[in-house]
Order: sequence, then structure tokens, then C-alpha cells
Amino acid sequence: MKNPKKKILVVDIMCSKIYIEDLDVLKMFVDKWVKYLKGLEKEILKLELHSKDNELLNNIVECAHSIKGGSSFVGLWSITRLSYEMEITLEAIRNLKLTVNTGLIDSMLLYVDFLNDYIKNLLKVLKKQDVKTENGIRYLELKYDHKEELVLKSLKMSFENCEAKDTEGSNTQQETLEEERSLDILESEEFKVGLANGIKEQFIIESTEHIERMENDLLMRLDTNSDDREAINEIFRSIHSVKGGTGIYLAVLTTQSSLYIGLTDFLEVVHTFESLLTLIRDKECNFEKNLLDLGFMVMDYLKSFINSVDSEEFMNIDNNVIIQKIKEEILNIGELSSSLVQTTKTTTAQEVNKVEESRSKGSINQSIRVNQDKLDKMMNTISELIIAKNSFMHISAKLNVEYNLSEMSKEVKQVGTYVNRISEELQNEIMSIRMVEIKTVFQKMPRVIRDIAQSTGKKMELFMEGGNTEIDKTIIEQISDPLVHLIRNSADHGVEDTEERLSKGKPETGSIILRAYNKNKHVFIEIEDDGKGIDKDNIKKKAIEKGIVSEEEAVKMNEAQLINLIFLPGFSMAKKITEISGRGVGMDIVKSNISKINGKIIIESEVGKGTKTTIQLPLTLAVSRGLTVEVDGETYIFPLEYIVETVKISRNDIHKFNGKFFTYLRGEAIGIEWLSKIFLMGDRDTESEEVSAVILSRGAENYAIAVDKLKNEQEFVVKTLEGHLADIPGISGSTLLGNGQVVLIVNPVDILQLVEK
Repeated sequence: MKNPKKKILVVDIMCSKIYIEDLDVLKMFVDKWVKYLKGLEKEILKLELHSKDNELLNNIVECAHSIKGGSSFVGLWSITRLSYEMEITLEAIRNLKLTVNTGLIDSMLLYVDFLNDYIKNLLKVLKKQDVKTENGIRYLELKYDHKEELVLKSLKMSFENCEAKDTEGSNTQQETLEEERSLDILESEEFKVGLANGIKEQFIIESTEHIERMENDLLMRLDTNSDDREAINEIFRSIHSVKGGTGIYLAVLTTQSSLYIGLTDFLEVVHTFESLLTLIRDKECNFEKNLLDLGFMVMDYLKSFINSVDSEEFMNIDNNVIIQKIKEEILNIGELSSSLVQTTKTTTAQEVNKVEESRSKGSINQSIRVNQDKLDKMMNTISELIIAKNSFMHISAKLNVEYNLSEMSKEVKQVGTYVNRISEELQNEIMSIRMVEIKTVFQKMPRVIRDIAQSTGKKMELFMEGGNTEIDKTIIEQISDPLVHLIRNSADHGVEDTEERLSKGKPETGSIILRAYNKNKHVFIEIEDDGKGIDKDNIKKKAIEKGIVSEEEAVKMNEAQLINLIFLPGFSMAKKITEISGRGVGMDIVKSNISKINGKIIIESEVGKGTKTTIQLPLTLAVSRGLTVEVDGETYIFPLEYIVETVKISRNDIHKFNGKFFTYLRGEAIGIEWLSKIFLMGDRDTESEEVSAVILSRGAENYAIAVDKLKNEQEFVVKTLEGHLADIPGISGSTLLGNGQVVLIVNPVDILQLVEK
């Protein structure tokens, strides 16, 4: 027996307000929808005959998703709700939980008819331009008599009346399928959880994008020009979109959950801030400092809430203080009826009630974004192909040398060259998909500078260059925190206060330059300030006081070595501890995090002139090039990005002093150590006249690592070591050569640290 029909709860929004400033955006969306609807009806009719055509399903889902997103952005909730239900239906078909039949197709066509009628009515309103005003706010009113209830009921009945059928089966299976099987998809617990998780991911991603843009772009523009009307309008649209996404997420949560209650508080903040932005926009107020500070406060609240939702353990964040501050600013603008302020929370509650009433269960909505995991898997597959193509050259050489089959060897080599070309093209294409512009990190920095300027009273300005430089997304995610720390150091330690700058003949406003550029298959990031610089004598004194180095060792150090002392744990030059810096925690972690992604950091400074910090990063971590070497019969790989050169050193040119070896290379004294000794394999190559060495770079200095034999350069794919092997000093992973041999990858940073010990 079928479950009894449940009461259909729908959002019956009969009237929408269209703000005058949003007309251009609305017209843009309407033009897109008209194009979609022209082909949507045909696609749905095709679906009746070809329900297994995934490409056809994807096209329809894409149309519904795009219409849903656009309607949510401009506040046409009827279209948003129906498009959302349409996505649920299509996803159920895709997952074979719903069988396509005539009734279902009819319901989908009702959706198309509703959209056509709605848009026609909308176009009439736009053409008529009957502008209304309420509390100084100008808008067009869209009234629509045709409710969406019929379409929603039809889609709901399709769910209830359709039974999942094995379409691969024959007529002999019909008797089994005719048994009563209640397929109440919308009520299954698995379905509810899947739906909530899918919408949660979309809510977090889209909200974060809007919040970051408001904070790092639009509010910063208003900080320099408080009358930037375009920025004010864009902030309003972004906060309006966040409100729409919040409403959709609320629709799939249970009212008893703590997240639901917290989300209503979040929605209240968003709605109240939107009311303030509406007044600022319509009354053409400037975004003065008090509003700007409030805007950043709202962004901090929104970010904290989103991060809390993203975490496994949600904790509600009190919104009373921020709500009160927003309402005070609403009152300060003046000429606002008290009803707007008093009904802010009431209005929000009504919106929440409408969302609650519209609650329905359905399938996970399809996102058009590509999951990062899929890209990683594709990259891993390409990496395996790179290993496989290296085998062709090994087999070719073996056929020629060991079996004297020169012709066959030549053919294998040709095939290997062909596979090599294809693998390189695939690798480049996947790499281009993974690459993102570094401005996604840069755009956070103006807010950091502004906060420090306000807390310290200094005047400073940030200039950014090369934001369109591209780098692997994995590296972007790991470089963000170190970069913030370095920017904070430049602002707090580097740039002087106004009086000191003026006394030195400098402009009262300090400048910090953040630039990025590509060079030699690497990305370079530079942070340069015109501040006080780093005093090497002070570093030397501080290091001796802390017992980091002795006086004798400090005297022998050059400028680069002294500056590198700031990367030691616990070292700090700050005279006092502040909220910004001074605890001696940070620069060692910065260097460690950069080293983990095969990067290098170099600091150059001149007292009284300023400091420049340069970070060198690889374009990607997926595939690297390295030099294979041999030590005691074992093969190792050195990543090329750390290698300055390879040399042969005469035994007579190696000298010993205080238990350490050194040599002269083009007149410069550099240290030398045997890799076999570092890996506790004993001394090697003591009788040979020449020593093969790899010259590694550690900032401004070079160091020679002696090996038994230098072999060849090749591409390799890093495979991380796990378990008790993961913490082997001097080893960063392993890889597979073309001949099937497993070799270890040397970590040059660890090697140089082991040498120092």
C-alpha cells in the first residue's frame, strides 16, 4: 500500500520587490533564462525517450541550476524554489531512484510553462516601469496570480507515484516489480543526510566567495573612496545572495537542531545588514569610517559562523551585539520609519517560517564545480603514466644492448616518444586546470594592513603586483598563512611610525609592495617595505644573549648567516609583546611550511632603507624533475630546484678544519660532506682522485654533498612514505624509476640541517 498523501507545504510568494538599482542585473538573467527555455522543452521531451542519456540529463540539470542561482541572486523566490525541486527530481532520475514516465514528463513541462508565464509577466513589469517608493526606497512590484503550488504538487505526486524499476530486466520481471514497494524517497534518512550535506557544501562555498569578495575587494575600495556607488551596489547584491543561500540551507534542516537555530541568527544579521545597505544605497550615503568598521565587523561574524558550520562541531555565535550596532547605524542615517527597525527581526522570523513551511525532502543537488579530489585523482593517474613512459626508454636500451635487436629497439623508442608527447600534453592540460591566480591569496592582505595600521596608528599603504600569476591550488592553500605572517612583520616591525619616518626624511606613509612573477619554471613572491630594515648587529647581540650562538661563532658569520638566525625557533627582535607579534613564534614555522612545499625563502635588508623577502615556489607539487645519484650501490634522487650545479672536486682541493670539510669553488669557500656519512653508511670514496658533488643552495650560501656517482636527470612522481618510515630524516618520499626500481627522494633542507648538527 502506498503511504497516505502528505500535506503539501509550499512557499506562496505572490509579490516580489525589484529594486531599481538591480534592473540591469535582472535583465541580464532574464535574457539568459529566455535562451534556456527555448531549448529546455525539447530536451525534456527527448528525456521521455532517452532517460538513460546522461548528457541530456546534465544539460537539463545545468539549465535548472543556472536559473535557480540567478533567481536567488535577484530575490525571485518562486523561481528559486521550483528550480530547486526540479534539480531534486533530475538527480533522482540520474541515481535510478525515479523512473521516467509520462506523468513525470508532464510535471517537468508544467515547470517550463510556469517559467514562461512568469517571465512574460516580469517583462511586462519591466517595460511598464511603474516605480513605487517606500521609506525612500524605489522599487518595482511584481504581482503574479499563477501560484507555483500546482507545479510543486505535480512534482511531488510524481515522486509518490513512480516506482523504481529495473530497466535492464525483461518482461518476466514484471511480476516481481508489481509487488507493493513504497519508494518514499523523500522520507528516507539516507536521502535527508545526503541532501543536507550537499546543500551545506554549496552554502559554505558560495557564502565564502561572497564574503571574501566583500571583505578583500569591495570594502577595501570603499576605504579609499567612500562614495564608490558601484562597490556599495555590489556589496548589497552579495549580501542578498548570501541571504538567499541561507534560506535554501534552512529548508533542509530540522527545526530542533542547534544548527537551524544558529542559522536563523545568522540570517537575522544578514537581513539586518541588507536593510542598512538598502538605506545607504537608496539615500546615496557615503560609506564613512564608522560604516566601514561595522562592515568589517559583520564580515568577521559571517566568516566565524561559516567556519563553525564547516567544522565537525558547530557552536552558535551570539549575534546580539552586532545586530544592535547595525540597528544603531540604521537609526543614525535618519528619515527611516521606526517600523523598519522594529520589524527587522519580525521580518526575518517570517522569512524563516516561510522556509520552514516550504520544507521538502529530496536528492542532492548537482554542483557544476569539479571536486578537488577528482582533479587529484586525475593528476595521480597522469603521474603513473609518466612513470610508465620512462619504461619505454629503458626497454629500448635493453633490447639494443643485451639482445642486439636494434630495429625493435628503434620501434620501441618511437612508441615511447609518442607516449611521452601524449603524457606531456595530458599533464599540461591537467596542470592548467589545477592552476589558480595568486590574487586569491593577495586579496586578503589589504585587510591585514588596514587592521595593523589602525591598531598601531601608523600610516602605510600596500601595493600589489602580479596578482594574475598562476600557481598550483595545493601550493596556494599552504602559502596563505606564511604570507600573512610576513606581511604582518613588514607592517609591524618594518614600517616606522609617522614621527620617525619624517625625522628620517621619508614620506609619512610607509609603503609595502607585494608582487608575484614567474621565472625559470618557478613562482617568486616578494614582500618589500621601505621601513627601518634589519640591524645585523642587533641580531648578533640578541643571538648571543639567548645562547643561540657563541661570540666566536657570531664573529665568523656573514650578513646572510646572521639574518637567517631569525628563522630559529624562539628568536624575536620585538622590544615588546603585542597582539600582532613579539612572542618569537612564527618565522621558524614560516620557513618550515615553505620548505614542506619545496620552496625557499631569502631575506635581504639594509638598515634605514627597508627589507625584501623573496619566496621561491615550484609551479606544482605533483610532478618534479630530479637528478639521480648513486651512493654505496643505492640510487637516490635530488630535486632539481635545490641544485645549483654538479661538479667534480679534486681530492687535493678538499681541506679539513675543526672536524669539518670545506673546499674552494671559484674562489669561494663552501662546506662539503659525504651523503653516505649523513645517512650513517660510513665514509665513502676515500681513495678516488676526484669526488662527485651536488651543490645545494641554502639561501645566500651553497653547500656541497659528495656522492659516489652522478647519473641522469629525469621526471619523477613523489610517493609519500607512511607509518614508521614517514619520519626518516633527510628523506621526503619515494618514487619508481622506469626500470621498476624504487628509489628514495632526498630532502635537501633536512640534509643541510643534519650537516649543521
